[in-house]
Amino acid sequence: MPSPARSSFFALGLALVAAGPASAAPADGVRDQVSSLAEEGLRLVARVLHVQVKQDEVLSYTISVGPREALLELELASGRSRTVAFRSGQILVDGQVSGGYVAGGPLDLAWRQLLAGSTSLDTRSVLAAVRGWDVPGLSGDELAAKRRLDAVLRDLASHAPAPPAAAAARVTPPPVVPVPEAEAPVPEAEAPPAVPSAVDVLFRDVRNVVGLFVALAMIGFGTVFFARRNIEVVADTAANAFGRSLVVGLLGQLLLLPTLAMLIVGLVFTIVGILLLPFAVLAYVIAACVAALGGYLAVAHAIGETVSRRRMANGVFVRYPNAYGYLFTGLIGLLGLWAAAALFGWAGPVVFVFRGAAFIVTWLAATVGFGAVLLSRAGLRETFAGRHAGELSDEYLWATPPATPAAPRPGRGGGPKE
Repeated sequence: MPSPARSSFFALGLALVAAGPASAAPADGVRDQVSSLAEEGLRLVARVLHVQVKQDEVLSYTISVGPREALLELELASGRSRTVAFRSGQILVDGQVSGGYVAGGPLDLAWRQLLAGSTSLDTRSVLAAVRGWDVPGLSGDELAAKRRLDAVLRDLASHAPAPPAAAAARVTPPPVVPVPEAEAPVPEAEAPPAVPSAVDVLFRDVRNVVGLFVALAMIGFGTVFFARRNIEVVADTAANAFGRSLVVGLLGQLLLLPTLAMLIVGLVFTIVGILLLPFAVLAYVIAACVAALGGYLAVAHAIGETVSRRRMANGVFVRYPNAYGYLFTGLIGLLGLWAAAALFGWAGPVVFVFRGAAFIVTWLAATVGFGAVLLSRAGLRETFAGRHAGELSDEYLWATPPATPAAPRPGRGGGPKE
């Protein structure tokens, strides 16, 4: 058969296939089967007659998935495009309604899963996936819509490009669906802090006073054990030169910072001084703290010794008349006001009176003790300790005329004989 005859016969077949379904208007399932058989028949006729039909190949695809629409668009080599879209309960093929679906139903979910899983595939793989798409369990209108959609998808999949000429898929990422912001959880109202009861306040204050007393007693006993002579000299200085120790202690407190500044300035002018500066500052601070604490313990020793000696003078038996006992008695006296403030912490404004008095007594004892430490050179000088022996000085002996022997009384054998 000549070539023009082949072409005419093929064109006639196309016309018959195109006109057949429109005139007969079969049912949906029958029409789909007729269309498939017609396509297969056309391909068979084309192969038998050796007619080369140039198909419109698919070059690329676009997938768009949103909350209201799931769309597949195929770009053909001729410049046209074919679209299949699920939109607002309708299945649209090239903009024409081809069927319906239930939003969120099995057909809608299967279509969206198909498109979501095809975003990373090439064009041939996408067309193969579309061709083999299957949704089990459909019935009614969705089943009829699925069959019509299968016929369209098979037709689109038949235009798959050759492997060498496969173009890169152009994938449109799914649009960002605005998700309504969840309301921030309202934080629960925080419970007001529990107000401690009077018993809790009393227990806490008494515990603090007892802990302070134990700490000072341990430090004081260690000081008496290792430097008994020094603490006794400082205690005697504070007792016998109270006013002078108070004045020196006040001046020493005022000169602490200027002395430290002078020490720093004097050390920074030499390389060795710069190297020794941190150690010198640390030693200065430690020495000041030790002097204040040692002076406070020395004042406690002096108070305890004075009280104990007066009690012994009054005939009261004192169990431990030594440095340890004096220190223990003095600490009880100095911390007595703090103990009273702890015991009356529940009494409201009264506690401020006890605390103010306790603070003044503590500051006064620390100041006098600090001054006594400076006056006695940390217990090395007994100039103001009142420990001089009751012997007469050389000056007193020089100013006193020498004693003259008394004349013997008469009749006692001491006078001249007649």
